[in-house]
Amino acid sequence: MASGRSVPSEVSDDPQDQGRRLYDAISALTSELSLDAVLQNIADLSRELVGASYSALGVVGENDTLVQFITSGISKRGRERIGRIPEGKGVLGVVLRMGKPLRLADLNQHPEAVGLPQNHPMMKSFLGVPISYKGHLLGNLYLTNKIGAEQFSQGDETLVTLFATQAAVAIENARLFETEYRRSAQLDFLNRAGRELTRIFDLDQLLQRVAELLQEGFGYQNVQVYWVDQDNSTLQLRALAGLVHDRVLLGIDRTWEEGVAGRAASSGQPVMCNEVSQDPEHAALDSGLEASAELAVPVIVKAEVVAVIHVDGMEPYAFDDSDMKTVGTLSDQLANAIENIQLYRQQQEQSRRLAVVEERDRIGRDLHDGVIQSMYAVGLTLEDISSRADTEPSEVRPRIDEVVGDLNRAIGDIRSYIMDLRPRELQGRNPDEALQSLAQYLEDRTGVSVGLDVGIDLASLSERYIVNIWHIFQEAFSNIEKYAGAKRVTVSLAVSDGSLILDIADDGQGFDLEKAELGRGYGLPNIKDRAERLGGALLIESSPGKGTRLNIRIPVN
Repeated sequence: MASGRSVPSEVSDDPQDQGRRLYDAISALTSELSLDAVLQNIADLSRELVGASYSALGVVGENDTLVQFITSGISKRGRERIGRIPEGKGVLGVVLRMGKPLRLADLNQHPEAVGLPQNHPMMKSFLGVPISYKGHLLGNLYLTNKIGAEQFSQGDETLVTLFATQAAVAIENARLFETEYRRSAQLDFLNRAGRELTRIFDLDQLLQRVAELLQEGFGYQNVQVYWVDQDNSTLQLRALAGLVHDRVLLGIDRTWEEGVAGRAASSGQPVMCNEVSQDPEHAALDSGLEASAELAVPVIVKAEVVAVIHVDGMEPYAFDDSDMKTVGTLSDQLANAIENIQLYRQQQEQSRRLAVVEERDRIGRDLHDGVIQSMYAVGLTLEDISSRADTEPSEVRPRIDEVVGDLNRAIGDIRSYIMDLRPRELQGRNPDEALQSLAQYLEDRTGVSVGLDVGIDLASLSERYIVNIWHIFQEAFSNIEKYAGAKRVTVSLAVSDGSLILDIADDGQGFDLEKAELGRGYGLPNIKDRAERLGGALLIESSPGKGTRLNIRIPVN
């Protein structure tokens, strides 16, 4: 890694000058809180502190292996030409194992020297100093090629050792700050993510959004979400985001024996593998990219693993407990969202079934209002014919023809309901003409005088309004014919204050509202129900001997 600091020159061995340099280095080191900046500063400042051509900071991970190698004195291009970071073998490994400073006049002469890789600058004098915090090894400082001398002095070793003590504190503080800052940002992001996930009711869209949130919000290189088939012990890739997005096809099936995702699915526990190359059970996803670390967290709904969130890291030891908690939290949110989808689907199914029940009830009411009323009228006519057959035989034939016509109309109604559940009288006719025909039919059958006052074009209403209003009139006229004994009926329709007002009044015998059993049968309750279906209400005015008035108000645009 290239350094932005000045190139060090030969430094003085004067104790006072050394103390000043150490003070300046520590002051510069404590001015940073970013972990990356602190690590780079340690490499740069240590080189300047003792006048070395090159320095490097090797950060130690689990199993005491190097997981980061920050260099100073080598250009960025030169660093890229060298290739992968050292593994901590050779002389570097000696410092790791010893846990104490190592000073050499020529590192190439050390018994454990393994030589330098191709394109690496030549190095001779060497000083290695461990960086420890409260007995825990954080890393090592490596300095080479002392400027102006054959080798590093004891004073240099002491100076770098003192600096390493302060560097350990700076590293730990930067890690704590970064952890807290990261955790705070993650919590805020997870809160927002949780709210977003609860608004998604498509499973594939939900799984894809989880993958995107982890990849975008937390910087994970690759995120996959697998759906678990418990019966066949397989995983199906349902969503992914990151570097592999264009290289892997959704729908790929994997068995539980393949990798950490399968282990998480079978065990129901999170699985973290920070060194894939050392895991004998690992089987990498055929993505063209080899992950160095993997984390898999199961998604559990009602005690059953339904999915697995799988995250790749391109560097060893990319994950820690914080990552496991983060992915675990999102896993819990995903579980809640999946359960919401299941409940939503159940509710949709229940609504569908309820709609079927309501539709059956509507069909029953429509048949009652249309066909059954017609059949009832036919029955009344037949009773009348039967009573006149002996005394007025000449009138029987026309009346029988009339009954046959009524039966044919009833058959037509039944066919119409079967086809589209729309009254035959409304098919191919203007609703206003159909209403006049219904009123004329009532007059012809009962001799009652019907006065119509229609102040609205019924054809301007929607089909739903027309059919329900038609059945309201049909039911009201049927009730008048059966029970009212009226001589005159007035019917009016008008629009006032955003409401359609239906008023049907007769001068018949009326009834006692308090004693009437309005809940029995289909009569008035059916009219009330149809009005309410349109968002309206029914008001009944009646008393014995004073007729009946039905006033219905229905909101319309």
